[in-house]
Amino acid sequence: MSDAVHTVAIEALAIASTVPIRQMAGYFPAEVERIKVSKTTLVLRYPDATWAVAHDFGVMVFFGVAEAARNQVMNRLVSECEPDNRPPVSESFLVELRPGQPKAVQFDRVVLPELDARSVELVALAVGQSVGMEYYEDNVDGLVSQLERAARRLAEAGRLSDNSRELLRFIGRGMATRTQVVHTLALLDAPALAWDDETLDRLYRDLRISFAIEDRYRALDQKLKMIQDNLELMVDLAQHRRSVALEVAVIALIAFEIVLAIVGH
Repeated sequence: MSDAVHTVAIEALAIASTVPIRQMAGYFPAEVERIKVSKTTLVLRYPDATWAVAHDFGVMVFFGVAEAARNQVMNRLVSECEPDNRPPVSESFLVELRPGQPKAVQFDRVVLPELDARSVELVALAVGQSVGMEYYEDNVDGLVSQLERAARRLAEAGRLSDNSRELLRFIGRGMATRTQVVHTLALLDAPALAWDDETLDRLYRDLRISFAIEDRYRALDQKLKMIQDNLELMVDLAQHRRSVALEVAVIALIAFEIVLAIVGH
């Protein structure tokens, strides 16, 4: 390897849809070497010594891979797995290769002595979590805006939307988003490959700080809890409205039977 310092561009793309790793492996050409295949992660090396990492939570991370090769993979991923016709969210980062230098995280890049499988997997996990979280942040912000509109309508009209199907769709979307976020954010614990390597563990923790993972997680978690509380309230209100309607219908039927009985008598 040359001793010259050079940079490698990282491009991470998220569709935030759970995808089996075996299925994601099929999106890459046969000449791309499968370095690691696990239940949650796929690490690949291209013939030109560039790298790609696929995560089962719907994120692809490319290290120096040409745009045409990235598009070939992403087009298949989006066409087969994208759940809501929304374009992928992307995030860029840099790897600066400095042979003989220690691993370090800087403002817009990570410094590595070389691109090896363990370092690539660790960096890809942090970058992938960041872009995956960004995808969900947009989804959750959309739900919060929808909740605000529903709250204003409730305050002005004194009732929820008359369209029960629309209300149920909204409740289902909120529940699905929360489930997907919990699945993705459950991966925020330190990965197994950093457990027995102090250098990799420090690198992972520094990357989490660089991407503000902890702060963003807390903010997202607060919004999710607020959404859950509001969804529970909306369900209670919907059930109350339905029970009131049933009670009115029962009273009307009883009254109708009484009228019929009086007329018949």
